[in-house]
Amino acid sequence: MARFRRRTCIILLLFILFICSIMMALKTLRPERAGFGDPFGLGLLPDFQQRTTHLKKKFSVQNRAKEDSFTHTKNLHSLTMNMKTPMVPVGKVEQDLPSPNYDFHVFYYSWFGNPQFDGKYIHWNHPLLTHWDPKIASGYPKGRHNPPEDIGSSFYPELGPYSSKDPSVIESHMKQISSASIGVLALSWYPPGMNDENGEPTDGLVLTILDIAHKYKLKITFHIEPYKDRDDRSMYNNVKYIIDKYGDHPGFYRHKEKKTALPKKLLQKVSKL
Repeated sequence: MARFRRRTCIILLLFILFICSIMMALKTLRPERAGFGDPFGLGLLPDFQQRTTHLKKKFSVQNRAKEDSFTHTKNLHSLTMNMKTPMVPVGKVEQDLPSPNYDFHVFYYSWFGNPQFDGKYIHWNHPLLTHWDPKIASGYPKGRHNPPEDIGSSFYPELGPYSSKDPSVIESHMKQISSASIGVLALSWYPPGMNDENGEPTDGLVLTILDIAHKYKLKITFHIEPYKDRDDRSMYNNVKYIIDKYGDHPGFYRHKEKKTALPKKLLQKVSKL
């Protein structure tokens, strides 16, 4: 009986030593940088480790996407709540702006409006454009754009849905155009009292645009938009109106051609005629 008890104690002791050795071995396999709650002995299960890492990355990406979306929404909300976006102060015209190249022309549209300056959105909320093919256009959404988040533009302006009547906006535009070495703006223009179906008359802005453009050594030419009942006589009157009213302004663009001297032989022939 005593021999049986001794044998049982020895077996139990060996079993305990065996368990302790396994525990020590597993402890050495546990990563030292693992935090509390990490799976114990994760190194023994590579497949489980890979899946766990993949899930961590997935949740990290999802959380980052949510944070980015929240940040974008917050920024957009702050933009729409304060439509007067702080402009970069212009002050005196910087001396380091490049010289304008009057061979480079860009179109400039002054028909945009917002509630702060115009009491409503103008042109930012024009109808949704449909496909030119009526069969395909039937599948396109209908209605109008809904500013300030949804605007009638392929790109969202850095200045927000601005008003073309805002002098600080015109100043910022002229400075940007000048910094690109562009010299001439082709101003979209309707005759006095006229406008397109989505806008309002803008002839009253021309002098302001000319003044600020001249400040940056820019020139203004006129792109006469198509309007109802336009013909040769009305076009003549429009051109005359532009020249008479704005032609003397230093910001008015005048195309100058270089005078080329005629060859001496040609001059001699002409003089003999």
